[in-house]
Amino acid sequence: MGGCNFDEKQLTAALHAAADSCDPPDRMKQQIDAQLAWQAKAVAKKEDIFMRKMNMKKAAAAAVMACALTGTVCVAAVKMSGYSTGSSSALTETENFADIAKLEKKAGADTNAVKEFANGFAFDTANIIDGEDIDDKGNVTDSYQEVIVSYEKDGKDISYIVRNGDRNYTEEDLARLQTSESDGVTYYFTEDNYLCVPDEADVTEEDRAAEAEGKLFISIGSSEREEYVSTHLSWNADGQSHSLFGSDLGMSAEELIEMAQQLK
Repeated sequence: MGGCNFDEKQLTAALHAAADSCDPPDRMKQQIDAQLAWQAKAVAKKEDIFMRKMNMKKAAAAAVMACALTGTVCVAAVKMSGYSTGSSSALTETENFADIAKLEKKAGADTNAVKEFANGFAFDTANIIDGEDIDDKGNVTDSYQEVIVSYEKDGKDISYIVRNGDRNYTEEDLARLQTSESDGVTYYFTEDNYLCVPDEADVTEEDRAAEAEGKLFISIGSSEREEYVSTHLSWNADGQSHSLFGSDLGMSAEELIEMAQQLK
């Protein structure tokens, strides 16, 4: 039986070819940014800006390598004392609404997902996210699975994530989140402005001033200048944490809460 023998140059060329052919969809970038927007800002703004940029670069690098080698997409999100990573495989993604039950069983979470919301957002895809929380020393502190269900309407996407276990909210979280009470559930809402530019030289003084005030998240390395708003609603219910989020939705907290109340 013959074998496959590749030298270092051939392997490198193959990896580069695979990476070049990997074109992550816009939704992946939106999910990365939305999860980043959810995490609390560090007290020291300079440290916060540094950590967010570093983890965005790590997320992008991980996504390219994972896509090239395994077909897996990785996302990362900054936390006060470390960061979180998550991966989802194209092999487990489904466009069949009935398959959500299988994903729920695997993740140990009940989504109570609807096929279509009253406002017209309709089911698109569903998948499993394998996540880990990592502290500032690089140690894994928790591992878990989440179910993500994506909805689409008129070219806009909303993602719904459910994870077993309540989400803990720190004082820093509560200071920046808009809270609402309805039917015995507390909802937490936030919007964050994002700017993606190709290079540091493309960031204006006005951009830097907005970033310093905590009004803007800047990411370096995009193909062109892009600005968008990440909207995020989260809540705890039935021993699980829930999130609805998307980019440039143009939706209020009340509108997202109306959607959340349909997920019971």
